[in-house]
Amino acid sequence: MQLERWHQIKDLFSSALEHPTAERSAFLDRSCGNDIELLAQVRSLLDAHESSLGFIERPAVERAGLADSFEPLNWQGRRLGNYRIVSELGRGGMSHVYKAARDDDQYYKEVAIKLLRPGLDTHSLLQRLRDERQMLAQLSHPNIAQLLDGGVTETGAPYLVMEYVEGQPIDAYCEQRELSITSRLDLVRTLCGAVRYVHQHLMVHGDLKGGNILVTQSGVVKLLDFGIAKLLNASSDPSHTMVNQVVALTPAYASPEQIRGEPITTTSDVYSLGVLLYKLLAGTLPFEVPAELFGWEAAAAMGDRQPRLPSIAAAENNVPAYRRIARQLRGDLDAIVMKALAKEPEDRYGSAEHLAEDLHRYQRGFPVHAHPAHPMYRTRKLVMRHKAATVAISLFAVAIVTGVVTTAWQAHVARSERARAERHLAEIRKLTNTYLRDVYDAAVNLPGATEVRKLLVENSLKHIAALESESQDSLEFKRELAQAYLRFGDVQGDYLGANLGDTEGAVQSYRHALRLRKQVAEQSQTVEDLAALLRSYISLSELLGAQSKLDEAIALAESAIEVGTKLVAMPGVRSSDHRLAGAAHMLLGTNLSTIDLPRALESLHSAQETFERLEREQPNDIGTRFDIALIQSRIGFAYVRSQQYESAFPHYLKASQYIEQIARESPGDAAALRGAAFAAVNLGEVYNNLNKPDLALEPIKLALERVEHLQVVDPANEQASLAVAYVLNHLGDSYLLKGQPEMALTHLNRALQLVNEAPPAKPTDIAEIRMLPGMTNFRLGKAHAMLGQEHRRDATAYLQSSVTRLQELTKDPVIGKDVQRLTDQARQLLRDVS
Repeated sequence: MQLERWHQIKDLFSSALEHPTAERSAFLDRSCGNDIELLAQVRSLLDAHESSLGFIERPAVERAGLADSFEPLNWQGRRLGNYRIVSELGRGGMSHVYKAARDDDQYYKEVAIKLLRPGLDTHSLLQRLRDERQMLAQLSHPNIAQLLDGGVTETGAPYLVMEYVEGQPIDAYCEQRELSITSRLDLVRTLCGAVRYVHQHLMVHGDLKGGNILVTQSGVVKLLDFGIAKLLNASSDPSHTMVNQVVALTPAYASPEQIRGEPITTTSDVYSLGVLLYKLLAGTLPFEVPAELFGWEAAAAMGDRQPRLPSIAAAENNVPAYRRIARQLRGDLDAIVMKALAKEPEDRYGSAEHLAEDLHRYQRGFPVHAHPAHPMYRTRKLVMRHKAATVAISLFAVAIVTGVVTTAWQAHVARSERARAERHLAEIRKLTNTYLRDVYDAAVNLPGATEVRKLLVENSLKHIAALESESQDSLEFKRELAQAYLRFGDVQGDYLGANLGDTEGAVQSYRHALRLRKQVAEQSQTVEDLAALLRSYISLSELLGAQSKLDEAIALAESAIEVGTKLVAMPGVRSSDHRLAGAAHMLLGTNLSTIDLPRALESLHSAQETFERLEREQPNDIGTRFDIALIQSRIGFAYVRSQQYESAFPHYLKASQYIEQIARESPGDAAALRGAAFAAVNLGEVYNNLNKPDLALEPIKLALERVEHLQVVDPANEQASLAVAYVLNHLGDSYLLKGQPEMALTHLNRALQLVNEAPPAKPTDIAEIRMLPGMTNFRLGKAHAMLGQEHRRDATAYLQSSVTRLQELTKDPVIGKDVQRLTDQARQLLRDVS
């Protein structure tokens, strides 16, 4: 409905109210003439006005001039179905909310009951409640108040029964506890997750404000009233659209397009989130809209004005707590809030998820998307994130350059100076080795450290290689060079950690390291040198096994076991050496899982015994605890390879519980977060294979949250986006098993986008990455096939693509059987849709 049309309706409605009731019909006939639609719209408003007395609230309806003042019925003590009204909780723009209790013979439960105003097209509103109630009831999110029931009163007024939430509005919660900026941003990010969930279910909240967002005593965010604005604004009857929007919105939080009565979208909710974020950071609203203004009057009052920056508003706030944090808001937070508050929807964040991502980037010290991407800005953020590493690398580079230049110069001096030059060369090598060992180890598990690790290793490797001619046949030099190659391989393509996606490059680096370690071990049989040799065997075998090169991987794992057996028999052996020996058995069992399950389980259980013994001896050792989780996961994997999902389940469950505890204790440990994510998705996959998709959703969604976090904080990790796509695939599979192809498509389309944006899979990539494009296309085809004949063309295209992509992998020794099953299913679906 155009704004001018609404002016006409409102003016005619106001004039009709000035006439006696008996004369209004004749007045409208004269005024509307042949405009039947205008007549119907004004009469609808008059009908709503006449039926308004005695029901719920005043504010929005009266401000809009659509109803006179009235007093609501006293519902306290009355019953609605099985519920008894206890007390009033609050009033909103179109409703009263009461605390009630279900106290029938079935059970007792406290709930909140929302009563909608009758007379505002009650019949159609009730019908829409019936149509959408089932969908709303299926929504289940820890940060959204659950819809439990609904019905109509004896007078025909509709009501909704909601989860009762005892908490404070989010802005009052933050102020009362004087929460830090970080804590406030954490609450908003949690809220964004709930709003994103609503949007994924094709709904728009439309009335996000402090009063609709409660925080419990334990700090849990609960979004209320979602769906109500959507229900009101979803009417297909144009005569009610403007009325419903006027009544539902809250001007101070509403987007410009919502105030103008235009259709609202998910970006309208983003604007409201921006207002809320502004309020939480600055202590005031970006625009103070006078209570007596509404609709287009409120829009006119706001006009094209831009609000003050949050930092300025906070600095001018009378509350000292906000003045103290004003400087911290300058720059990134100002930019984030102002982007969310952009007048035009296309200038805002595209989704609540994108807003949450930028807030998280700010918290982690990464460049935010709201800020212009100037090189100096990005450099400053990198330095701020890694102050210690930046200083260390700078000093390291200076030391290396100085050392090389000095050494080159000293090579030309007289023989009497050679001894001093050799001492200097030894110092340079010692410095390089220190950076490879101490600085690298300190950074390896920090989220976002991939780029720092890469710089450390590349510089170390380059300068060690440059000095190779000076080393002659030094064992110490070979140890240093092997260490550099091993570290470089980890950065290039260690699929168990953050890496650059260069799997084949990693294999070559591991080969160099192993060659050098063998040379050292031939001359030195110390515990340290044998342990280093064992570590090189394990790294190379692990990666070759992931590439499906099982013959070589198994041979290397068997060699690793021989070295491990010799190592643990030596005097002076350490617990870390026993862990390595156990890892060799675990690795052999993993590589055998696809081709020889009994032998694989024998080796895996041997490793399990070692790890459990070490845990008894050192129960607080984080490395051993991690190994316990890993061995449970590998045993589960062995059973999954043989499709023994019932047997796999308890091991995957133990692995997930164990690593989840470690991740909670070490939230800043990227390796723990990554391990917890994949343990959770493994558990979800088994639930799916057992046809229990409802149980699969929680662990898979947790895994998705973890891998998305790692993707944001470590953009240099090339495998992070594919990890997200992998988890999204299993989430989509859960919804397919639940018979919800529309929800599956939401996640699978995003997975396909990530797959297509990544470099094409290479034959040397790990098996999961090679399988991912075909698997994603298969599930997309299955989803479209489930949607019926009108999606037949899409289903056929995706299924044919999946067959093409998967066919070449059917002979793979690791994933071949799984691929063959998918290919057979794809071909059967193609026959069904053709």
